Amino acid sequence: MEALEDLVLPPGAATPYLGLLASGLLGMAGRYEFAVLLALFFGLRLAWPRAFALELDPLGFSYRPFLHRRRFAWRRVKGFRVRRFRLLGVVFFRSVVFETEDGGIHALPEGYRLGPERLAAFLNEYRATALGMAPGVN
Repeated sequence: MEALEDLVLPPGAATPYLGLLASGLLGMAGRYEFAVLLALFFGLRLAWPRAFALELDPLGFSYRPFLHRRRFAWRRVKGFRVRRFRLLGVVFFRSVVFETEDGGIHALPEGYRLGPERLAAFLNEYRATALGMAPGVN
């Protein structure tokens, strides 16, 4: 079995700026409480991007969707796939989702600079290697 390295996939570069833009628009619309919360959250993402990264190691992975870190063991995850969310029949956005052995379905908060399709394929390959399985087996 090939040895796996711990990896850190940084969060998307544009997301904090879009969040700050949304914060400014909310402030202009008079929604100051929401504007301040968004500005604080996305300001933190700009200041400490590593805190919002996807971290992989031979035992599992972790990510921070908002204020708390979520950790999952590879052996408790059934695999990764891309789910398309539609609005009026048009794909509104795509997200990488995974199912846990207890039947829970979770979505990663972003594509971590790889995009959903590449990220799902990469995570499936990393998981297969970590579990000593042939690539492509979920």
